[in-house]
Formats: sequence, C-alpha cells, structure tokens
Amino acid sequence: MKNKLLKWKENDWNIPEEVNKYELALELMENLKSTDPVLRDRLSLNCLWRIIYLDMLSKREANNLLELALSEEHLFHKLGSMEDDSVFNRAFTALTIHAIINYHNNKLEETGEATLSKEVIIEALDKVMEFFKKEKDVRGYVDVKGWAHSVAHTGDALASFAESIELDKEHMIDILKGVREKVSIDYYVYKNEEAERITTAIMNISNRDDIKDEDIIEWIRSFSEIEQPEEHPNYHYFRENVKNFLRSVYFRFKIKGVNLAILNEIEDVLNKINERFNEFI
Repeated sequence: MKNKLLKWKENDWNIPEEVNKYELALELMENLKSTDPVLRDRLSLNCLWRIIYLDMLSKREANNLLELALSEEHLFHKLGSMEDDSVFNRAFTALTIHAIINYHNNKLEETGEATLSKEVIIEALDKVMEFFKKEKDVRGYVDVKGWAHSVAHTGDALASFAESIELDKEHMIDILKGVREKVSIDYYVYKNEEAERITTAIMNISNRDDIKDEDIIEWIRSFSEIEQPEEHPNYHYFRENVKNFLRSVYFRFKIKGVNLAILNEIEDVLNKINERFNEFI
C-alpha cells in the first residue's frame, strides 16, 4: 500500500479509475493506525482527504465513512489510554471527521445539496465532544512516530462544526465549555501550537450570527472561575496552558477588530491569573 500511494503521489495523486474509491478510503482509514508517519500522515491522510474533497464518494458512502470514523474502531479506540500508539488512530480520525464535516459545509454552501443530515451532524458533534473530554493522550509530536496532536486535530474538527448551519447556539456554547475544560488541564503543557488550532474554532464560533459578544465575554470570564491546582508542577502546567490559550485568543480577536469589551475581558482574566508577577512592573 505504501509503495502504491507513493506512486500515486508522484503522479499528482492520479488514482486509477478502476480503483473503487470507497474501498480505498476504508483501507486508508486502517493506515491511520500506523506508527509510520509517512504512511499515516503524508500519504494515507492526504489521499483520504482528496477522496473526500474531490467528491469521489457517494452521499451514502460519505455517511458510512463518518459512521466508521465515529466508532469504537477509530475515534473511541482505547480512549483514555496514555502514551501508547492507539492515539494515532484517534487523532488522525479526528482530522478525517473534520474533512467530512468541512466537505458537507462547502458543498451545501456551493450547491445547496446536503451530504449529511442535521441529525447525523448533531450526533457527530456529540461524539467528538465526548472524545475531546475523555482523550488523555494529548502529546503533540512523538519522536520517530511523528504527530499525534489529538487536541490540535480536534480543534480543526470543532472549527468545521462551528461553521455548520445545522447546529445552533446551544451547540456552540457546549463547544466553548468543552474547549475551556481541555485547555485548562494540569498534567501536560501544550507546546505544539495547540492553542492556535483551537482558537480557530473559537473565531468561527464568534463569526456566527447566533453568538453575541456577551456570550464570548461570559465564556472568557468563566476562566477566572476555574479552581487552580495547589500542587506543583500541576499548578504551573495549568497556568501556562490557560495563559497561552487566552493570549492566542486575544491577538486573534485583536487582528479581527472586535468589540474592545472582549479584549478588555481577556486582559482582566489574564491580569488576575498573573497577579503575582504584575507586582514587579
């Protein structure tokens, strides 16, 4: 399979017509479990995305692929385990879900044709949010084996869900709450720009007509209400994660040119967290 994919890639991903694209997609899903970063990331994921985005699947096949991605075999495979190879399957499945939702959004906007039903999208979001909450292996880059990046990849998926017109304000609030919980973990320090990938989802939420500035301000304020761990190094891990994330949100909002009340709220929360260092100004 690797040699075949390399050949197709060298030929500008020209997949032979006789190849059944859905059966190929199923094979590629299996490759997402691989610890070979070239096979998993550069070849299988890229090929899978082309199959999805270039409309090579029927509506039924796209729905079946999403159902498989959300199953115990992929997104929920060994969920809760830490620092084993199962994370690659889960993390790259999250990117596959991102692609399917994004494809649906784009096609709906361009043609008015829905690939997925509202019920399917809501169920998919519920499962992704469950995964996001329960995923414990949040490593970014793993030596030799390449990217795991489960949190960043889920951030990409949430960014696609945030653009779904089938979802409403309540779903967006759930995403905001889930993000707050995930970025404030105290057992690991995010160091591979996870904050930026998640911030894109926040920006997409803020762009929606059903989300008001007051909703974003209330969510930002809620970060100051999180109980900080007392023990070390967890105390530092928590603070570093929250501060880095809020800084990412701050500068993205600033570039966008939002209501100053949003920026002021972020500053207030950051200053409260950073109070003991602000004494040295």
